Amino acid sequence: MRCFTITSSAISGDIKPYLEVVAKPYPHVGVGEEGRGRKYVRFPLGQRLAESLADYVPCPRRGHVVYWNNQGRCPDCGTVLQKGEGEGFLHPDFGEVTKYGQLERASVLKTHKGTLLLIEEKDPADKRALVLVSIEGGFRGSTDWTAATSRVVPCPERGRANAEFTSCCSKCGVDYPAKNDELLLSDENIHPEEGFVKVYGAFPPAGITVLAEGYGAEGAAGRAGGPHWARLVIMEPGSVFRVRRYGRLYGGPKECYVAWDGELLRVGTWDELNPPGREDEVGVLI
Repeated sequence: MRCFTITSSAISGDIKPYLEVVAKPYPHVGVGEEGRGRKYVRFPLGQRLAESLADYVPCPRRGHVVYWNNQGRCPDCGTVLQKGEGEGFLHPDFGEVTKYGQLERASVLKTHKGTLLLIEEKDPADKRALVLVSIEGGFRGSTDWTAATSRVVPCPERGRANAEFTSCCSKCGVDYPAKNDELLLSDENIHPEEGFVKVYGAFPPAGITVLAEGYGAEGAAGRAGGPHWARLVIMEPGSVFRVRRYGRLYGGPKECYVAWDGELLRVGTWDELNPPGREDEVGVLI
């Protein structure tokens, strides 16, 4: 399977045709974020695949002062540190760290223990895509994932009092009848028996398999915004799903769609993925 990474920058077309591999504590693809109010999931690589991507480079801490970490060793390469002045330790001019290359193709193996593992590609003809999706919401917002298909149903606010004290329903747009043009919570300020809303199908839709799920957030405690869902998924050819973005978007799209046709991965609004020009130009000249 081909591998891709989709972040918020992908909304403007920046889709990465690979997965990043994180070295510690073992080779893995990271899903989500670490920290309070966040969830980080490590999706591991098999040993042979990890070794094929591994490269050994000089430790970036060489010649620098490393402060005491209760181990006396470099936290990156494990080299024994030399005692320096004060509380610092000097890193000697040797020591290497493992750096992993970009993962462009892979297969997913379910082991006898039931765990999932990324391994070297076994079937080059596999037209599915392995995609890490981490599209964030707006400032102090969140994301919600749904199917791309929807249906129209009666507004759930029908017959309810106008608790929001607004002139129209925020869900369907129907105007509330207000007494003397004042928004009062009265018998005359009840949602009319009219108005419809669009409801999207649940995630994951057909053709999408979720392998791992994490999420990010905003703020030191993760309470300023979120969750911003991140998922590692397998997409069948022809599959598509929707990500709804909440919060302050500053001109960015409120929703975007991710579609895979077996050859091309696309991200954008519904109109961008389905422009009118793609429809069959069949009709009657006028």
